Amino acid sequence: MKQKVPSTFFKRFIGFLHVVFACVTLVGIGFMYLNTNYGRGLDWINNESFEQSPDFNKKVQTDISNIFNYIKYREFFETNGEIDYSKTVLEVTSGPGGDKTYTLNDIILYGKELGYYLDEANDYALQGPYENLELPEEANERLYVQWRCYQSAEELTGPEQAYETLPKLTYEILKRYSAYYSIHSRLMSDFTNLYFRVAFYSKNDIIYQIHTNAPEMTTEDMMSKGKYVYYAGDSNDLAVRTNFDSTFPSIPALMIQNNPYNSTKNYVVIGLDTSYKANDDYYQAYTTYNRSTETFINGIYLTVAGLAGSLLTFFILLFLSGHNTFDDKTVSMYPLDKLKTDFFLLIMMLVTYLGISVGAPTLSKLLHLVVASNYWERANRMVMFGVIYFCMLLTFFSLVRRYKAETLWSNSFLHDLTNALSESTFKYRLTMVYVLYLSYNVFIITIGAFYVLNNGDESLRSIPFIAGMIVWIVGNLVVFYHLYRNAKQTDMLHQAIEKLAAGETSYKVDVSEFSSLEASLAEGLNRISDGLETALAEQVKSERLKADLITNVSHDIKTPLTSIINYVDLIKREKIDNPTVQKYLEVLDQKSHRLKTLTEDLVEASKASSGNIKLEMNHIDIVELVQQTNGEFEEKYAFRKLEMVNNLPNEVILIEADGRRLWRVLENLYNNACKYALENTRVYISVEDRGSDVVFSIKNISADPLNISPDELTERFVRGDVSRTTEGSGLGLSIAKSLTQLQGGKFLITIDGDLFKAEVSFPIKN
Repeated sequence: MKQKVPSTFFKRFIGFLHVVFACVTLVGIGFMYLNTNYGRGLDWINNESFEQSPDFNKKVQTDISNIFNYIKYREFFETNGEIDYSKTVLEVTSGPGGDKTYTLNDIILYGKELGYYLDEANDYALQGPYENLELPEEANERLYVQWRCYQSAEELTGPEQAYETLPKLTYEILKRYSAYYSIHSRLMSDFTNLYFRVAFYSKNDIIYQIHTNAPEMTTEDMMSKGKYVYYAGDSNDLAVRTNFDSTFPSIPALMIQNNPYNSTKNYVVIGLDTSYKANDDYYQAYTTYNRSTETFINGIYLTVAGLAGSLLTFFILLFLSGHNTFDDKTVSMYPLDKLKTDFFLLIMMLVTYLGISVGAPTLSKLLHLVVASNYWERANRMVMFGVIYFCMLLTFFSLVRRYKAETLWSNSFLHDLTNALSESTFKYRLTMVYVLYLSYNVFIITIGAFYVLNNGDESLRSIPFIAGMIVWIVGNLVVFYHLYRNAKQTDMLHQAIEKLAAGETSYKVDVSEFSSLEASLAEGLNRISDGLETALAEQVKSERLKADLITNVSHDIKTPLTSIINYVDLIKREKIDNPTVQKYLEVLDQKSHRLKTLTEDLVEASKASSGNIKLEMNHIDIVELVQQTNGEFEEKYAFRKLEMVNNLPNEVILIEADGRRLWRVLENLYNNACKYALENTRVYISVEDRGSDVVFSIKNISADPLNISPDELTERFVRGDVSRTTEGSGLGLSIAKSLTQLQGGKFLITIDGDLFKAEVSFPIKN
């Protein structure tokens, strides 16, 4: 017990440190996330000043537009450089005798009735009107606009522009008055860092307009302030002289649009004091930018330190989770770890939901006390992320302890259900899985529909709805995965059966990729494969023994047979006068040579069927080879009173074959026809080009009835002459077929009544 106290304290201390480092990480991320420079990467930190920032250039561009807007608004609202509230700004009519003129003062007073006001705290922005303001009926009357200060009569071309209500016209004029007042307050006051002069001259320089907020400054004075822009209309190009990062291409167009004279004598100069002596909005933006940069850098340091500490403590906790010390192999489980895994996950999902819906909003309200309102949405996201992270952390380490104790899967309802289903039949499994799948979808969809109906369309973007959608999609993907896995296993079993049926008896199925009943089927197929392999091995062994026996016996017969042939030949040379002895010698000579031929054919048939022959493949003209064979057998056929009828093409047809073996094939077919054809008949010989293949065929009428199948004729020792009165060995067709197939050709025998037809085909190599 004394050893467990410090180890438990150490684990709790590491857990506390992890929470601290995680909070530091969140604070660091907050410094970067709740920052005006968020989303700009890191390059700007070392390579950019305030005057190089996009916000600065955008602000200057906005003020350039404001300067020219101010020039335009002065014509609307000023007389002799002062605001003239008696100046006419609107002329309308409601019909004959209904003409009415409105001054700026009239519009301001009417705007006050509508609830409009200028918000000084918000840069004199126009606010209002009153909510639920009841206007008299005449306020909705559409008046014909004869003139308004911001639009000339020529521009009033369409009915949508010429007719409008008085409240809408009041809003449009006050909106421009608000912009004029805001620009005047910012740029025409004494406390500004931005100075400008816009000058327009007539062609003779008699008439001119100069707009400036620093009449005592020269052009050179303004350009020496730090940053400047200078453009002259009488220059030979459109270049804008500036040391800003932006060239402000809108300036030439703005000069032309606001020029009251048909002259190029104009210029604009804008200077910005980059020492920011005046406490204006540029100084405030400069201070805010520097403060944001410093905060962003501090956020990076905090985030890096927090992540490093979080990862270090996380891995320490990962190894210690469930153990008292690093060397301890036993796994200690908390009461929460003994719950069923899937039930525990449901509980943690509920806890996470309560944390998001109750805890996160409460923490967000506290965070709103120290965070600006325009960052509240980001702050809410950070708090929600923190709540989700800590809930997931508790869930993860519980799953780690279950994994170490080997109860992650075994201690779950899904495991129990899977075991029950795996021991059932396919039909029962399919039924149960479908019922569970249907129930799951009905439950999730019902809960989702109920949630949406109670919370409206906004619920579609809420975290609980999104989480429910994720759970629903994941659940369906899990079901799809199991269906896909079962289909894949079925395909693998089908493929194995096809392989075995095609003769690949050595094909084996990887049983590790199967589960439940499919695994039993896979093992059964593997046992069938083993049985077929054993049977095939025995058959191959038997065939090899037969071939060896034939070869050995033939060799043993050859030696005494050669002696017999030689001695018969020696006796014949003695010129014995006894006719009976001469007759006996002829029989001995004939039978011994026949036995020698039979022995040679037997050896060749054995080699051909086993493939134990070395082929010398060459390009051969099959037409020429057939013609040569015809010449060889012409005398034999004449002796047997057989007529050759040839149908050979007058062209060269090349095939790839062993010339000696192909000659043996043709020789056997010609000999077969010579021996078994009916006398006084024709033997038809042809070579036919069939595109990709060439086919040699030989046809004859059999002397004896052919009551035998073509396949049997190609077996060894099978002859069409059942009485065996001819000299054949019954091996010729078998040898011809084996030799043809060894050379990559096809051998086919057709029998139609007494008509015997043999075909040999090879691919053309021309």
